[in-house]
Amino acid sequence: MRVRLAWAFAGMALAVMVLTLTGVNVGMAVTMRRMGMGHMWGMGHGMGMGWGASVVPAPEASGAVDMAGGLIRWSLWSGAAGLVLAAGAGVWAAERITRPLGRLRDAARQLGLRDLSLRVPVEGDTEVAELAAAFNRMAERLEAEDRARRQLLADVAHELGHPLSVLRGRLELMQDGIQAPTPEALVTLQDEVVRMSRLIGDLRDLSLADAGALSLRLRPVRLEEVVDPLLANLEPVAAGRRIALERDIAPGLPVLEVDPDRIRQVLVNLLSNALRYTPEGGRVTLRAWQQGSEVRIEVADTGPGIDPADLPHVFERFYRADPARTRSAGGGTGLGLAIARSLVQLHGGRIWAENRPEGGSRFTVALPLPHA
Repeated sequence: MRVRLAWAFAGMALAVMVLTLTGVNVGMAVTMRRMGMGHMWGMGHGMGMGWGASVVPAPEASGAVDMAGGLIRWSLWSGAAGLVLAAGAGVWAAERITRPLGRLRDAARQLGLRDLSLRVPVEGDTEVAELAAAFNRMAERLEAEDRARRQLLADVAHELGHPLSVLRGRLELMQDGIQAPTPEALVTLQDEVVRMSRLIGDLRDLSLADAGALSLRLRPVRLEEVVDPLLANLEPVAAGRRIALERDIAPGLPVLEVDPDRIRQVLVNLLSNALRYTPEGGRVTLRAWQQGSEVRIEVADTGPGIDPADLPHVFERFYRADPARTRSAGGGTGLGLAIARSLVQLHGGRIWAENRPEGGSRFTVALPLPHA
């Protein structure tokens, strides 16, 4: 853009200069012709003398005055024409620059009024066009974040509404004497309180991760220190559902620089989901091995797998690949995988989901080695 403007202004200056010189020479030729000296003008050009280099004999004083006046008039007219040309070109160039900038200004004002759907046209390949494209990308990102925020608020209200409704209904029944506060009824109320506490804790973790304020207590950790106690705690749950819980960790894995509590939180989410969706007689396997500069941890199950249409969304907040699963049937808060992704990314790692060719799904966590 700067180079084009420089060439444009240089061209305008050159055009004004050429127009002025042309006007002066034309004026001189016309004046001399009127004074009967046209043959001298032709002689000047015939002798190879350029514009303005005419051979003019010494005229009488009145003729000199007339010729000077004519030259001045032609110079003024040509100069004025050059100024008009330069002004017109300047107006045209200013319009070319200020019109898209004005659209950007108006769009920025509308953006400030929360009209996030507004976009500006991108014309040409100048810096102004690049600015318009950057503005549109920013507006699209803000619009997506606004949609996500609205959806998050709606989901939180929905998730909290269910346990609150259960608590309110049961307490009203007890207050009215319709239901006795038996231990079983109190256990139900306690379950709903735990559910709300877990949801609030998950939301806190996500908000801290989004703000970059979720702290990690990194230290050298052998993976077995995290995995073995976790599998021992989940073994009774798996046995109660007649699911085989298997461990396959390659020997001699390098030490990781991680927060063991946060990695345990990630694996709890993955293993709990695997146990929840694996039918009786199935198998859940935790594998770990080194691949290049990473240690990979895989949680695989023999359940029904994940619908391919759901795979790109399983790490989104409140997304449930199985909408038919109700909370009372053991569904989670819908935030576990979103939290797992945030925690893995905080460690500089990656996490992804895929279906196994032999059936079931698998989630893989890749954590970088300390020296990588």
